[in-house]
Amino acid sequence: MKRLHAIVPLVALLAGIAAAPVDAKTVGYPPENACPVVAHRPDQQPMLREQIAHTSQGDIAYYRFGHGSPIVLQTGYRATLSEWDAAFLADLAKRHEVIVFDNRGIGRSLPDASTFTVQDMAKDLSALIDTLKLRDVTVLGWSMGGAVATQLAIDHPANVQRVVLMSAPAPGPLGVPVAPDVEATLAGKPGTTFDDVMKVLFPPSAVNAAGRCFRKNMFTPADYASPAISAAVTNGQSALLHAWEQDDAAAHALHDMHTRTLVLTGNDDTILPKQNAEALARTLPDAQLLVVRSAGHAMMYQYPHALASAIDAFIARSPSHEMTSAAQ
Repeated sequence: MKRLHAIVPLVALLAGIAAAPVDAKTVGYPPENACPVVAHRPDQQPMLREQIAHTSQGDIAYYRFGHGSPIVLQTGYRATLSEWDAAFLADLAKRHEVIVFDNRGIGRSLPDASTFTVQDMAKDLSALIDTLKLRDVTVLGWSMGGAVATQLAIDHPANVQRVVLMSAPAPGPLGVPVAPDVEATLAGKPGTTFDDVMKVLFPPSAVNAAGRCFRKNMFTPADYASPAISAAVTNGQSALLHAWEQDDAAAHALHDMHTRTLVLTGNDDTILPKQNAEALARTLPDAQLLVVRSAGHAMMYQYPHALASAIDAFIARSPSHEMTSAAQ
């Protein structure tokens, strides 16, 4: 009987999701240059230097560039801040102050980190926003970073005005988890090659271009030594993802998350299928869904200009709480 009582709320949750309306759009972007020459590439700015934020959670290493309302980028599973596409960041920096940082246990960020729950990492993100005294903040979470950005909006809603969830997992029963063989590839199992990783990050039509251009397009400031990902980080972040797959509390909390949210997904994402994005968009009260045709998990490398433009438009349509209050 106790098991039945536990199942009934879950059934009600899923039924509500199926019936909920969603602002959804599917787009096909024209192909972009796979190896672009980027004007004002941020990682080639001579004055750009890695900085350390001394937060209540510990030290967090970050870079900051551009002008406008701030957008903080939370990266994904086993990723360093180098994994952001430089052309994508350059476009965002035209209208926003961009902050990219390393997750705990990576590089100079919280080197003594020993726990990696989604709540831990959401606290890190919130503490960084507090320490940098950011206002009118948009947080973009890619892949695992989408779970962290979602938890930030659940636990620390005052610190984020808007959320962009790009190729992100949905929590608990809402999500379609990463397949074990794909996770093993991303975790760097013995024998994994660069080409193996490209094949899961990109659809077949984009794999050859990614092989040629991915490393060239990474955000690589002159003073940044891309760190190795330790076993502790790999195991901790893997545990975070597995816990997110079972997180019924987060799935329920989405109903009350009133942060304006743009959900981005690639139609050909083989790591986190688009069903994750569809479930997120149906469940979140203030969400828009944008599905990109012929796009994979790392779609910012395929369509950096188009995606930056879509994010700019979303931010422009979503005024800050302060502006809304003043208008009232």
